[in-house]
Amino acid sequence: MSRHLILGTAGHIDHGKTALVKKIAGIDCDTHKEEKRRGITINLGFASLEMPSGDRIGIVDVPGHHDFVHTMVSGASGIDMALLVVAADSSVMPQTREHLSIMQMLGISGGIVVLTRIDLAESELVETVVSEVQELVKGSFLENSSIVKVSSKTGEGIDTLKNEIFRLSSTLRQRSVGEVFRMYIDRIFSVAGFGTIVTGSVLGGKISTGSKLYILPGEREIRVKRIERYGQEVDSVVAGDRASVNISGLSKNEFARGMLLSDHKLRQTKLLDARLRLFDHGKVLNLWSNVIFLTGTYEAQVRIHLLGNNILRSGSEELVQIHLPSAIAVQSGDHFIIRSTSGDLTLGGGEIIDPLPLHHRRRPEELIKNLYRLSQGNFADLVSAEIRKHFLGISDRALSETLNVSIKEVERVRSDIDLDIMVFVSGNLKFYISKNHYQNLTRKILENISAFHQKNALNEHGRSVDELRGMLGFRSDSESPEILHCILDELVAQKKLKKVKHTWALESHDAAKKGEFDARIQVVEKYLYESNMRVPVMKDLETYALHNAIDRKMLNQILKFMVSRGTVYHVEGNYIYSAIVDNARKMLLRELGNRKDGITVAGFRDLIGGNRKICLNLFAIFDSEGITERRGDFRVLTEKGRSQSSGVGEK
Repeated sequence: MSRHLILGTAGHIDHGKTALVKKIAGIDCDTHKEEKRRGITINLGFASLEMPSGDRIGIVDVPGHHDFVHTMVSGASGIDMALLVVAADSSVMPQTREHLSIMQMLGISGGIVVLTRIDLAESELVETVVSEVQELVKGSFLENSSIVKVSSKTGEGIDTLKNEIFRLSSTLRQRSVGEVFRMYIDRIFSVAGFGTIVTGSVLGGKISTGSKLYILPGEREIRVKRIERYGQEVDSVVAGDRASVNISGLSKNEFARGMLLSDHKLRQTKLLDARLRLFDHGKVLNLWSNVIFLTGTYEAQVRIHLLGNNILRSGSEELVQIHLPSAIAVQSGDHFIIRSTSGDLTLGGGEIIDPLPLHHRRRPEELIKNLYRLSQGNFADLVSAEIRKHFLGISDRALSETLNVSIKEVERVRSDIDLDIMVFVSGNLKFYISKNHYQNLTRKILENISAFHQKNALNEHGRSVDELRGMLGFRSDSESPEILHCILDELVAQKKLKKVKHTWALESHDAAKKGEFDARIQVVEKYLYESNMRVPVMKDLETYALHNAIDRKMLNQILKFMVSRGTVYHVEGNYIYSAIVDNARKMLLRELGNRKDGITVAGFRDLIGGNRKICLNLFAIFDSEGITERRGDFRVLTEKGRSQSSGVGEK
């Protein structure tokens, strides 16, 4: 199986990193005139080394000068193993320590210490430097690594170093490819005949020629025209590769540092929960501190809020919330570095725990406890924690977008999420909610429907999905009705609710059994029927009802019930008996079926023997039914009305 690994150099300026890469790979990584003139590496350099298996290891030559630590971080973000380069004639220097600390913080797991320029140092000095290096790497990922002595000038030790690189690469675990492609752009340039070229280390996922990608921040869509891996055109690249990608949709002058390529529209955030460790340099951070934050190629001044204590001392670790000035798309487990705001000192670094946290204005003990648990790096714990943030639940699609992972990665840990998480399935939608939120949500639903029944005791129906969604605060998106339907169906299965037409009612609700209202309903029905072609005045109806032991609240329930049954029409605040409306409709359709000029309000009044008020109410009903429409002072039949009038005329 092909191996996809990247080797990075690290170490103090002018300790021979670039010369070493040239010797082992045959490529000079100092390609800029300024680098040639000054004799130092300013930009990242790239090369590759062929392994005995035929695979190639990508090499990133990182600058050593302290002014270019941000460049070093962007290069190191995709590194799997490192060469810590120490000149035998100079020994351990400030950037040697700094780079080792940075690599440690960035999660690099394997490496080799290389003593360069042994041709310029006496053997006793070389051994002294070996001892100093061994002391330096104690407790780090390089503590048990090999120390190889080389001379890039004479070639001594180069073959030994290559063999050690091959051996180490065979023992390293291949990074997880994952489902989401991510690549920070560390270089961009134009080539005549090709257009824009971007390079970077592939952090995750896979892309092929023709793939659709997005540039983040923002969501500009681009296309992959051509891909190169270590100078050779290939059809695809995966996590662990150095890639050059020929793209359409971005010009060189539109590029901004920190841009990321992805095949998903990743969620972007200005808040991060993280675990931070300070280097042992005597510095401290207070409850709130301003620092320079670096991850990938992103760099910005941020505010750091300590969550566990009010002071973070040198050499210590703490949970923090990071407030960013601009949005970034990251994943849980991404590493970062912080520097002083003056840019002259690397303070420490850490790992992102939650890429889309809530804003922690307070620091309760439960919050700290949960974050410590998440900081252990169990993805199922992160998924469970994200689900608990959503009172109304969250779909698998929204969950994957929030965590910047694929739906497959969420599904993979479904059986490992916490026991307090419930999963519902509706078609292609999987919906997650914590048991606590589910219980609170269902309680609110049942209480709301119960309150509706109390106010509408005679109505068989209950609340619609739209009414419940508005009451509960569901977003008006495409998934929220499905999520709510899942919960309502579950309550029906539990025999707490029943579906009545397009609404949900309590299982125990039965308006038909309320026989004590029957006599009072008949009283109101008789009054409305006898009003005939005169719209009943509500005040008169209330007085009449009160004389028959029907108070206003009961009257309103009876009227709503009669409207729901179709016994009464409710129009513009008035109630008209349905038989009266039906009779007037037949008379109007028959009359207009024989006329082309329509009918006025006065003409309709004479036709039905009613007053102007009921005529206007009836026209409002017929217009809403679509059988008539107003043209000036006349009402005329619509096509729908004309088709109905022919049937009436036959009777």
